Amino acid sequence: MMEENMITQCPNCSKVLAPKKVYFCGGCMTQIRCKVCDDVLEVDDVGCTNCGTLRETKNSTISPGIVNANTFRLHETNSDRTIEATFSDSVGKDLAGILRDFSINNRSKTINATGVDIQQIDSGKSGYDENIETFDVDFSEQKTEEINVKQEVKSQQIHSPEYLSLKAIAMKNLPTTETEWIVVYSFFASNQGKDLFSNKDILEKYEESNRLDHGKKSHLSRNIVAAVKAGYLNPLATDYSILDPGILKAKEILSRTSSSPTKKASTKKNKNEINDDDNSTKKNSKGKKTLKRLNNIDFEPQGKESLRNYFSKYTPSSDNERTLLFVNYMQNILEIEQITYDHIYTCYDLLGLRVSENLPQTVRNSANVKGWIETKGGLATITIKGKNQIRDWDQK
Repeated sequence: MMEENMITQCPNCSKVLAPKKVYFCGGCMTQIRCKVCDDVLEVDDVGCTNCGTLRETKNSTISPGIVNANTFRLHETNSDRTIEATFSDSVGKDLAGILRDFSINNRSKTINATGVDIQQIDSGKSGYDENIETFDVDFSEQKTEEINVKQEVKSQQIHSPEYLSLKAIAMKNLPTTETEWIVVYSFFASNQGKDLFSNKDILEKYEESNRLDHGKKSHLSRNIVAAVKAGYLNPLATDYSILDPGILKAKEILSRTSSSPTKKASTKKNKNEINDDDNSTKKNSKGKKTLKRLNNIDFEPQGKESLRNYFSKYTPSSDNERTLLFVNYMQNILEIEQITYDHIYTCYDLLGLRVSENLPQTVRNSANVKGWIETKGGLATITIKGKNQIRDWDQK
């Protein structure tokens, strides 16, 4: 039975830990567990809150002779110069005096990261004329750790790119499928891949982008599963993490300047066309359902065969055969779980094929007469007989 305080992921760099009790992360060497009482350490704690033992600092860039090493960084925005020092507690006290001399004497001091090698360069000869504010530094071990954490957070904030808000992303309609929306929501909910997130966090992002409705809420789990199958998300015990391909996909989506172009509407509209902005299925004057084209489906998915290429391999001679091919493509290649008459109509319209005046009845006829597909509650699925029919076509 797994221990209650067992953790599987480094809270600092998110690296997956070995399936055993470890005290340090193999990726960033952050101490994650107290070596005295085995209690789990929070990422911002300088020591164990249970027994009071201070956290150890492990850094692969520190020379072997330095014990209780601390790091000080100074970044200047105008010249983009960085001064960095790694030193022990005993050297820290002397370094405070050196920094004061830096200001008083108006001299530049280069600190070697492998020790405390201070090289003084006369500011008149170097061409620098800088006024650096005098400051005092408390180099006790706890205070130094706090400085390191704050400097690291500040550095991440400086170098983190700025992205559009979720409302702006929704207004530009940058994601083209609901799976892409899940990837974008996961990217924001995980703090750009740094944290774990839950279904509740995803729903909050839906609300933030003003896209949450009953349908999206009820289909949330299905859409998340699609993102997992695509290799974008990693399901854990109760939460999720976004994988590197998911982070790259999110950044690609956010870098788009506009949504994917849709097919221009023909000047001649057939009897089944409706306004794309209408999200509901209407009825015409004769009582027949008017179908709509779905523009949120990617029929040219990356890494998969496009609908046009798939359909070109066959020579269907009837609407029954064409409907069979469309249902098989969406069910087994695009992995769409709920295929409606609107989905089938979209395939016809996308390929510029003539559409039956009563497409739902045509689909039902294909189900009743041929037995290739099954219709239930307005949803279509391919049957074993339909799969065999396509397999026979492949053999020709």
